[in-house]
Amino acid sequence: MQSEGNREQGIGNRQRWSVIILLCFSFFILQFSLLPVVAADQAALVPTDGWLGIYWAKQKMGYMHIMVDKAKYEDHDCNKVQSTLRTKLLLLGANVQQDISTIVYTDDHFAPYFQTFDMSSGGRKISLEAKFNKDVVKCKVTTDGSESKKDIPIPEGASLIGDSMYAMGTEKLVVGLKAKMNYFNPLTLSIDPLDVEVLRQEQVEVGGKTYDTFVVKNTTPMGDMTSWQTETGAIVKVLAPMGMEMKIESAEEAVAGIDTGYTPPADLAVLTSVKANIDIPNPETVKKLTVKLTGDLDPNMGISGGGQTVKWLDPVDEDRVAEFTIKSSSFDKKKSVKLPTTDKKLEQYLEPTPYLQSSAPEIKEQAAKIVGTEKSAYGAASKIRAWVSGSMQPQADIGIVRPAVDVLKMKVGVCRDYAVLYAALARAAGIPTKVVAGLVFMKGNFYYHAWAESYVGEWVPFDATLKSDFVDATHIKLTEGDATSMFQMARVFGSLKAEILKFE
Repeated sequence: MQSEGNREQGIGNRQRWSVIILLCFSFFILQFSLLPVVAADQAALVPTDGWLGIYWAKQKMGYMHIMVDKAKYEDHDCNKVQSTLRTKLLLLGANVQQDISTIVYTDDHFAPYFQTFDMSSGGRKISLEAKFNKDVVKCKVTTDGSESKKDIPIPEGASLIGDSMYAMGTEKLVVGLKAKMNYFNPLTLSIDPLDVEVLRQEQVEVGGKTYDTFVVKNTTPMGDMTSWQTETGAIVKVLAPMGMEMKIESAEEAVAGIDTGYTPPADLAVLTSVKANIDIPNPETVKKLTVKLTGDLDPNMGISGGGQTVKWLDPVDEDRVAEFTIKSSSFDKKKSVKLPTTDKKLEQYLEPTPYLQSSAPEIKEQAAKIVGTEKSAYGAASKIRAWVSGSMQPQADIGIVRPAVDVLKMKVGVCRDYAVLYAALARAAGIPTKVVAGLVFMKGNFYYHAWAESYVGEWVPFDATLKSDFVDATHIKLTEGDATSMFQMARVFGSLKAEILKFE
């Protein structure tokens, strides 16, 4: 039984870290869901210049400016597709602004030659360059503190489109027209599928004006979107996940209320939190939780391991239902494996990635300083968790994912930054580690969160936003892997319901 003082300290810790509960995670999913918007008859779209206002819960939250023109790239006459986007949100009490600029050079069928992607938020910036060759996309990711490269194979037979808004290439819109394409995802650094279907023709009124439009559905791993566009390719309206809406506006209308006189809409993190049927007093002490989640759950989210088991139940209407049981306990240090890890099956969890830069000199040096002569994998992981927890400071207005070198340099961020830095340091120390993300209980609801798991003889969770190694059982894991795996949760944002069945 905890003493009253200990309980109050635990509650204080959880409230202290609430400012970093997936602030930018919500923001990233929001932004990315806006990228694969529509298909169009591109013959009429070059050149073009259009503005869209972005709304959520009927309140202005941003704008998007899209420009298409003729240009030169190396020796190619090409199309230049340029978009800029600004969004402003309130997330768990913090004002978060994110600015994104994308430029894609394509051929006349909108197959890509070259792409740049720049994203900034909270004084931090990340830039990406992608050059498209026949079989591979060569990527370079740059931040203030680092540069990394990655080659992404293009699947055999993939029909790659340079900008997912232009999935139909030069096809004229016709009801019933379908297309299966692929596009480069600059956030996950992957080639993703894109299914497009022209559903129907429909008149729609936007801004007091009536438009004759085609209704187009786009299906991607990040979620589904429906757009209304004219036969000349002009985007009139877009409906996105979580009730977000984009609609055609003049330049003056689009920026109004964002660049000047902005009042953030209701707190997105609170409104997209997963409502629970009952409260859990002192959630940071919970050792066992059984909860039923209902919603647009991807089958890959039924992850068992690391103290969690998942049982799929019969669907309800069109929603999937799964029962999650999470058990938390202190790891027996005597069962820890020794460093270095030699299990070849775990090698993928030691490899450096563009975000988990475990081979970077500064990461390796810091990991060595923290671990010292420690040979126990658990002991080393515990030291790294404690160092990250004690060295980092929360900065709630950073709305971009950052590589570990950049996080190490600044030592500020949100829950995702804590997890990325911990995972990179752990890998550098020879501890197989993955970034995981899902839900954590706080203030009566489940909020989206990120932490890590390390293999120390078994997979054990470590949450560097906490002040101890114990990770309570209200941590529900939905994704795992590299830092980019967190974006897989895009589909469930705003759709989940939770029924707590029991807890101890």
